[in-house]
Amino acid sequence: MPIISLKNVTHTYSEGTPLSVSAIKNINLDIEAGELVGIIGHTGSGKSTLIQHLNGLLKPNDGTVEIDGENIWADKKKIRSVRFKVGLCFQYPEYQLFEETVYKDIAFGPKNMGMNEAQTKESVLRAAQYVGLKPELLNKSPFDLSGGEKRRAAIAGVMAMNPKILILDEPTAGLDPKGRQEILAMIKDYKKKTGSTVLLVSHSMEDVASVATKILVMNKGEAAMYDTVPNVFSKAEELEKIGLNVPQITRIFIGLREKGLDVETDVYTVAEGCRRLLALTKGGSC
Repeated sequence: MPIISLKNVTHTYSEGTPLSVSAIKNINLDIEAGELVGIIGHTGSGKSTLIQHLNGLLKPNDGTVEIDGENIWADKKKIRSVRFKVGLCFQYPEYQLFEETVYKDIAFGPKNMGMNEAQTKESVLRAAQYVGLKPELLNKSPFDLSGGEKRRAAIAGVMAMNPKILILDEPTAGLDPKGRQEILAMIKDYKKKTGSTVLLVSHSMEDVASVATKILVMNKGEAAMYDTVPNVFSKAEELEKIGLNVPQITRIFIGLREKGLDVETDVYTVAEGCRRLLALTKGGSC
């Protein structure tokens, strides 16, 4: 049974008014437990609207959203518990930090779930470890942290609630290349250690290619593709028609093949590209 199941989900903003806009239309999607799904699409494709349906921040005009086989809107009184099961971390989450210390900020979610002090402390320390925050930072004001540390602290606040599903909206936005790689490695490690289902919204094809097991492509409010990374990125022409590109390294290998070099084009990360080229030249290590 899929952990996430959307059946004919449609959402229209300002429905019934002259300003009505269909943000997502007739979405049918099943996501299995333990997947790390990259969600890509151009601006306005429906990515943010879609993820806000998964923890009940938005209610579909039509269709059903099921988490663990249960319609999350079957009983409105239980929607709060859904938000503990499905943790959603918005873009630039560091702007939502507000407590006196990093510890208190990370502990905010667990306390609202009703955890006691011992349980809260355990969850906070575990989440801080997941994101690589050193213990000595927990007693600091979150506003004294670096930009990257603030991002980690904010993400840790969602992880501390031990969600079965973690959704991250553009978690690497605004970070330098080193910070991006650290956050992506952290996400991959978190998924490996917890077995949680992770959804990663990103504009970066490279980011998605480096961590995802499957990719959901959104286009004009519809689910245009949902498949493995190789299967999605092998459809370069289809992606280009909807305003998306394959990763830069893939385009390089496509170009090399067009120039007559005997290379395959199923290369989606720089590390893999390096290995392929070294194998051709019988060179050293990357």
